[in-house]
Amino acid sequence: MKKVVVGTVASAVILGGAIGAGAMTDGFQNFRSVNPAPSEPSELISVEEAKEKALAEYDGVVESIELEKKRDGYVYDIDIDDGDMDYDLDIDASNGEILRVEEERDDDDDDDDDNVSSSNSNGTAGSSTSEDLISQEEAVEIALAEVEGTLESVELDDDDGRAIYEVEINTGTGDDDDAEFDIDAVTGEILEMDLD
Repeated sequence: MKKVVVGTVASAVILGGAIGAGAMTDGFQNFRSVNPAPSEPSELISVEEAKEKALAEYDGVVESIELEKKRDGYVYDIDIDDGDMDYDLDIDASNGEILRVEEERDDDDDDDDDNVSSSNSNGTAGSSTSEDLISQEEAVEIALAEVEGTLESVELDDDDGRAIYEVEINTGTGDDDDAEFDIDAVTGEILEMDLD
């Protein structure tokens, strides 16, 4: 009699575990169907559209735009500087919706990226203003003329007094398939190209 009861209890535990596992599996399948698959890069709004949406809400100069892959899709991380405030925005790359904004008082004394300048001891070298610079879009076009792919990021930077655009292009489907460019922000010359 004890063997029958133990066998019955063991069977009930095993059967209950199997039913529970089946329910869990179905639950996870339903979870996947609630969360849509991330958008593909070809379905995203352009860098220019993301920039326009950001500047429609916040005045200033776009210092950088970066396309980031998140769990639920792609977002543009956009940094805007208006002289007094820095804004860090996340914009949904599939529909242009502003998802997050961080505001921070701009109280650092470093060179602004929209007016990158420097000079040597006699005051003659390498001074450039934002009017002298090519646009971010032109820098991206220069990079895309060299390789096919989708824009990952573009950022205006100061490299030893020289204004440069750092452009990163995803050239494949893997995370490591990137081409990185340093482009002179005044002349459009490719200073450095790194193909992974």
